[in-house]
Amino acid sequence: DVKFPAFVEDGAKAVAWVTNNIEEYGGDAERLFISGHSAGAHIGALLTADEKYLNTVNVDPSLIKGFAGLAGPYDFVPEAEDLKKIFGPPENYPQMQVPTFIDGTEAPMYLLHGADDETVIQRNLNRLRDKIEEKGGTVKTKIYDDIDHIWIVGAMSWLGIGKPDVAKDITDFFDDL
Repeated sequence: DVKFPAFVEDGAKAVAWVTNNIEEYGGDAERLFISGHSAGAHIGALLTADEKYLNTVNVDPSLIKGFAGLAGPYDFVPEAEDLKKIFGPPENYPQMQVPTFIDGTEAPMYLLHGADDETVIQRNLNRLRDKIEEKGGTVKTKIYDDIDHIWIVGAMSWLGIGKPDVAKDITDFFDDL
């Protein structure tokens, strides 16, 4: 029943809650990072690139210091009927495609993808990376061999023993910012 952009607006409300409450938990409201997997990466990238979402909840978009996305469908065109209902009509599709909003001033982005991912194709990462580079923004990418759509996030759990250390890669990226 939920249609775009309601879930991105919900994400913005979550970021607003964090900025208003992070200090109670020992965090720094001036140093926020966003990360997500799959649809969560899509939402996080839109929050990072399209300032209107954070502006509507009175959060300064410059508080976001970095974004890390795992297997995000950043530039997809809905083909399944249920997705067409969620994101349509087709003339609205550019509003849900992250490259539409890239201007080079957004927070640095780290885009990670599994080479064996058949759920979200790597073209999404490539198009977002290319747009960020074209606009002079900061982007880093990493493609993991022998990792699919599920294991890119699964590698961050105890089940991921022997898999790449995705969590460390993300943490290192954020620490360098």
